[in-house]
Amino acid sequence: MSEKELFIESLREFLKRDVEKIATKIDKEDYYPRDLVRKLGELGFLIPLTNGLSHYDMMTILEEIAKVSGSLALIADAQGELAGEMIRLYADERQRKEFLEPMSKGEMIGSFALTEPSGGSDIGSMKTFAEKRNGLWRIKGHKMWITQGLYADIFVTVTRTGSSRHDLSVFIVPRGNCVETRKIEVMGNRGTGTAEVIFHDCEVSKDYVVGEVNNGWNMVNSVLEIGRLAISGIAIGLAEAALEEALKWARSRTAFGNSIYDFQGIRWYFADSVAKLNAVKSMAKDVSNKFDENSKDKGVYVAMLKLLSAIIANEIVDISLQVFGGMGYAKGTTIERIYRDARLLRIGEGTDEVQRHIIAKYIERYGIPYI
Repeated sequence: MSEKELFIESLREFLKRDVEKIATKIDKEDYYPRDLVRKLGELGFLIPLTNGLSHYDMMTILEEIAKVSGSLALIADAQGELAGEMIRLYADERQRKEFLEPMSKGEMIGSFALTEPSGGSDIGSMKTFAEKRNGLWRIKGHKMWITQGLYADIFVTVTRTGSSRHDLSVFIVPRGNCVETRKIEVMGNRGTGTAEVIFHDCEVSKDYVVGEVNNGWNMVNSVLEIGRLAISGIAIGLAEAALEEALKWARSRTAFGNSIYDFQGIRWYFADSVAKLNAVKSMAKDVSNKFDENSKDKGVYVAMLKLLSAIIANEIVDISLQVFGGMGYAKGTTIERIYRDARLLRIGEGTDEVQRHIIAKYIERYGIPYI
């Protein structure tokens, strides 16, 4: 067994030992698993790209976590591939030491404060504003749908800093009296601390500016591309979990004297699902390699991957629930939880429509892209 295989096997052992037993609690009680975040960090599974792992390794980690808990996978994504990646890619050495190291160990919780009530897809219409007064940056605005927002120690916050829609900047805003958070009740991926975050004239020094002022547009788009890769890993994991649950049920459930898996219609559900899922997994490897190589066209390919993985995962989860029949519709079953968790895949880190726009825009400029 290779070193990476041992690494993933240790993750599976952790998930079986520590996560399986409270996955239902996380969902049912909207319970934020702070101890699990810390343990993921201690084991090296938070912000994996800081540990020399590949982008596909990162996807595999999220895939494995999602197979047990979609909520914990989303937490790991928000911590690692959104807030963490912004700091890893663009922060200076002092900021990385102060924030990235404790975040990667799970000692500090980070949120990526991007989306606003007036819109999520159109970041150029952002209303949160930062202006410089007496040597300090003063930040005022309202963010929405912020994963870990209720529990974050720091908010990696995107603001407007000029008159152009591209004049965006990124700040690290520590939690304090100027930060107000309000819980948002969500359908799935519960226990993730999803919140509204309101900045009431928060003041930070230049030491809390990430990267260059007014370069936030490019920074946000590059981080969202990594986020789309991460969401695709979560999609694969949720689809795999749903299929495995459904297969166990189909083999054990009998109707008309046979297991329901013996019926051709049910068998073909599985055949179609496995074929589609393996096609997505194969594509994920190719697209991940483009990120390792920092290919200039990686953005369009990850848009394709995110679009397809989200749609196919939702199809597979829906079919898996259908196999369960009425039992799949019952609260408290794993498949019902996965069904609710999976729906976010077609919205988070860019909706289906945004991915289609990216792909169509690329075709218009450069022609049809093929892997």
